[in-house]
Amino acid sequence: MRNLVNRLEKRGWGKKDIIKTIGIIKDVKQSKAKEDLFLEKRVYWILLAVIITANFAISVALMPILMALNGAFLYFVVIILGIVFGLLFELAIRSIEHLEKKHHLFLAVLIPLIALINAFVISNISNNLAKTLNLANVHNSIVVALVYAISFVSPYIVYRFVLKIEYYSKE
Repeated sequence: MRNLVNRLEKRGWGKKDIIKTIGIIKDVKQSKAKEDLFLEKRVYWILLAVIITANFAISVALMPILMALNGAFLYFVVIILGIVFGLLFELAIRSIEHLEKKHHLFLAVLIPLIALINAFVISNISNNLAKTLNLANVHNSIVVALVYAISFVSPYIVYRFVLKIEYYSKE
């Protein structure tokens, strides 16, 4: 709550208004229904499962692209896909109000790691399939995975470290 108090003071709020606002917020948090609390705690884990599943689906969707494209155009497409889905991930994370700093740090490490592993595995499968089909379109799996993971995490880095937007509670 100290973070909220500091922000309200910077905006010129009076002490009475700040105390009243903090009281209202505490009352609302304490009066939540059991079902709401249950869902609030589970939303984080459900979102994590959805993001992991979506990352896998994106990686599978990359397979035909990996087999068809080569060179700079391939990396351009991979970067665009990574940024687009990174923005969706960033928006989803930002929209969950009750997440704390530890949740964001965990997601900031886990999700890019999963994106990296998925892209690496799919790139290897794509390379093996291309060899089986006698296609000369083989890529460095590590480079493809790194490019995707870096572009995927870039929206989070921009919001958090470049724009310095702190959207988690520091309680």
